[in-house]
Amino acid sequence: MILQDFTQSKAQKMCSSAKFLPWILILGLAVCLTTPSFSQQKTETVKFEISVLGMKIGDLDAKKYQVGDTVHYTAESKVRFWFFGSVDVEVFTHSKYVNGYLVKSLSRSNTNRGDFASTVYWDGKKYVVNAKSYKFENTEPVTERVKWSSTRTFFEELKGGETFISEVFGLTTKIDNPEPNVHSTTIEGNTNEYLYQSGKLQKVTLEHSVKNFQYKRLP
Repeated sequence: MILQDFTQSKAQKMCSSAKFLPWILILGLAVCLTTPSFSQQKTETVKFEISVLGMKIGDLDAKKYQVGDTVHYTAESKVRFWFFGSVDVEVFTHSKYVNGYLVKSLSRSNTNRGDFASTVYWDGKKYVVNAKSYKFENTEPVTERVKWSSTRTFFEELKGGETFISEVFGLTTKIDNPEPNVHSTTIEGNTNEYLYQSGKLQKVTLEHSVKNFQYKRLP
């Protein structure tokens, strides 16, 4: 009898649980659908080939997506080249924008000659900068709100006269527009040139004291 009562009680509980199971699943799905991972909009992606003197040395993948009111831009590149020895570099940069203005960026560089990281974020009055790169450091704040950084250039055409900030160096410069669909920025004495076609970035030439690099858009 005790076993029978226990079995009946257990069966009743299982039946009761079964009645509530569909509601649990519905509620669980509703919770999942309201989490940031499900509110993320469609991701835009573009790919570029990186070359030096016409020789491919690596690739770059850039992405753009939005979560809530924040637009995210990321760029991840891997290159290998020879400069008094083999140089391997992996760079990941993540920039966040709200209402068209940069609010935070992180850039990490992992190389066979050391690892470096730079951060820039808006604290309500200024950009707090903590930039560290190869033989370079910068902690000077930036007081002007900024709309442009390198990751955004892969998806939207630059505008002449506006301010650009380097996520790696935390330095700003004015954007030049020497001719239609061509823009340039100069950071630490090196000028980068951006070529657009129908609003889409096609090629970037990055000036360097030793070798110039090029990013070319892939189909």
